[in-house]
Amino acid sequence: MRLVLPLAAAAAFALAASPVLAGPAETAFLSKLPGTWTGGGTITGGEGGAVKCTLTLTGSDKISFRGTCDAGSYGPQTYSGALAYSDAARQYQARSNGETVVGTKSGGSVIFKSKMKTIAGTGDSVMKLSANTIVIDVDITRSDTGDRMKSHITFTK
Repeated sequence: MRLVLPLAAAAAFALAASPVLAGPAETAFLSKLPGTWTGGGTITGGEGGAVKCTLTLTGSDKISFRGTCDAGSYGPQTYSGALAYSDAARQYQARSNGETVVGTKSGGSVIFKSKMKTIAGTGDSVMKLSANTIVIDVDITRSDTGDRMKSHITFTK
């Protein structure tokens, strides 16, 4: 159970970047993200409860991030990675823990969806980035018990 939150956060922020030369629209979007974001939400199922997080994004064309979440009995968990737009691949990319996830532009947001397989279990994560909010939803089925755990965390600046 202790590994679910850090793995969920890392999977959700499985953010990534190769060398980039973002165009004007991509640069404008990315330039709105740096700063300190705070968030909170819940974990349901198993040892669920409240979650409080801090996330710091720095940079311009390539955004680095570092975050910490505290989920009560899970204790503080940290995660880090990078986010950018690759002109060569024509896509937003996120990288964390050696994995790259491609983001899809939707209105004023970029959405990163990924499947994950961890020592705790398997599941899905969705991160929606916009200039004003970052929302992370994770759904994991534990491999040892079959129990399902979900988290929903909303960040604002």
